[in-house]
Amino acid sequence: MSRRAHLGGTALVVCGALVRPVQEIVRTREWEVDVYALPAEHHLSPGRLAAAVDAKLTELDGLYDRMVVVYGDCGTGGRLDDVLARHGAVRPVGLHCYELLGGDEFSRISRERPGTYFLTSWMVRTFRRTILPSLGLDVDPDLIPAYFGNYTHVVYLRQYPDADLDRRAAEIADLLGLSLEIVDADGSELAQRLANVLGRGGTSEEPRCSERAEVRRVD
Repeated sequence: MSRRAHLGGTALVVCGALVRPVQEIVRTREWEVDVYALPAEHHLSPGRLAAAVDAKLTELDGLYDRMVVVYGDCGTGGRLDDVLARHGAVRPVGLHCYELLGGDEFSRISRERPGTYFLTSWMVRTFRRTILPSLGLDVDPDLIPAYFGNYTHVVYLRQYPDADLDRRAAEIADLLGLSLEIVDADGSELAQRLANVLGRGGTSEEPRCSERAEVRRVD
């Protein structure tokens, strides 16, 4: 089977939990990139996450001049970075997507309140469908204290205003028996880290921009 023609430019392989803010950054900064989103559910299995990124990069190998993976390490214990090294891809600095979203605010909360359980917008939307079943709490909710007994707070890193998601975040905190704080993650930290990695090796901290942003495909 013949491969597709070389497209050139940059591909962003993005965690599904970050694809909406990444697309907004691409749009407002007018970056000419192609965005490929992977399912956010891969976070529930770090081994599967690294394998999924590997498969996507293999598919894109030879098609782009640069491939950027928009994830933190996300619990892979360095396996994701090993995958990136094999493909010549790079990623923004960060341990996980919470840090990419929250930046200094995330670091401050983690330092001052180590018993904090963080939520992203994706987690709030899918908590009962993905998070609870992954822990077996959909069939045995009595295990909630065993999983969350050492937590003291829930912090929802809100990526965009949504009254329904605010309500659902409050329901999650109530289910876990924890207090809720909502912290707006405006995307500035993610934008800066993404700009830094896209500009690496060039003369500018910012990537080259076209007259308009182009997102050819979102899986």
